[in-house]
Amino acid sequence: MKSVSSLFVIALLLLSCSTTKPVITMVSPAQLMNGLPELISGSYLKLEAKEYRLNVPLRIEGKENITIDGNGATLIMNSLSENVIHITTSKNITLKNFKATHIEPSGPTGCTGNVIYMDDSDDILVEKCELNGSGIVGIAAYDIGNLRVMNNRIYENSEYGIIYIGPSIEMTNNVFENNTKGHLFYTFVEKGAPSSWPPKELISNDMNKNGLKMSGNTFKER
Repeated sequence: MKSVSSLFVIALLLLSCSTTKPVITMVSPAQLMNGLPELISGSYLKLEAKEYRLNVPLRIEGKENITIDGNGATLIMNSLSENVIHITTSKNITLKNFKATHIEPSGPTGCTGNVIYMDDSDDILVEKCELNGSGIVGIAAYDIGNLRVMNNRIYENSEYGIIYIGPSIEMTNNVFENNTKGHLFYTFVEKGAPSSWPPKELISNDMNKNGLKMSGNTFKER
């Protein structure tokens, strides 16, 4: 029979191996205005269900296992030329439960920033969000392995709903509506391989082919 002391040591070892994410709860609009707090890999960020006016993009760079739960919040980028969210060189990132957009343009140029921009990353989930123009593209994704886009409304973006150049994207139960130049602009490219612009295909219905898995999506036009 093991001694009490040895059982205590085993319990400490199990606790030390826990994968529970640290939680930064209920981040306020004032905290988020000038960018994300200093997140460490493994963080779970939960926003207040309020409107956030952003002066700089929410940037996730070189991180792993990050969740941003909008909790019903609205993110509004104050600059027409900036992305609302930018993910780069990161892995296992979840974005969910928020609306993201830009301020309305007042002149003829319009918006030149994307709603969500991501590159050179893996295992990204965008779920239960509203991604709305005047963002030029709802999700612009380049060299993203295993991008999953699920249960979102992606609408009225001034160019495309999604631009994807990469090896694997799954799109399930999204609503695409009134994206000016098209809903999905797509090219299959192996992870890390050179790519060219523009993408090869405009897609407006569910299909399955190299690197692309689609089901249950709705495509609407005016």
